Amino acid sequence: MSGNDNIAFTIRVVAATTTLTLNDYVLSVEAPAANVTVNLPAVATVPPGRTYIIKRDATATQTVTLDGAGSETINGATTRAVGAAGTAGACVIISDGAEWHVIGSY
Repeated sequence: MSGNDNIAFTIRVVAATTTLTLNDYVLSVEAPAANVTVNLPAVATVPPGRTYIIKRDATATQTVTLDGAGSETINGATTRAVGAAGTAGACVIISDGAEWHVIGSY
């Protein structure tokens, strides 16, 4: 669970570069005017098992890229694309306390 009441998942909609917070669970990138970078929090600041879902809708014709904090990695790489420009896509990531792992994407 995430959010203010601990009984519902939070969803936040953005159209520009942002940084995920402990209050986020689902981040939806919709109709950005420019490429979007989603900055991940440092894995040391989130508990192991922390999961985020980042999705893009088909109106997102720009790139959407996940970026680990500093030199932290996502499946061994410092960045990861979310879907392809102009198509819907999503990426589910989880922290193991040392790095981020992709547990699902399309």
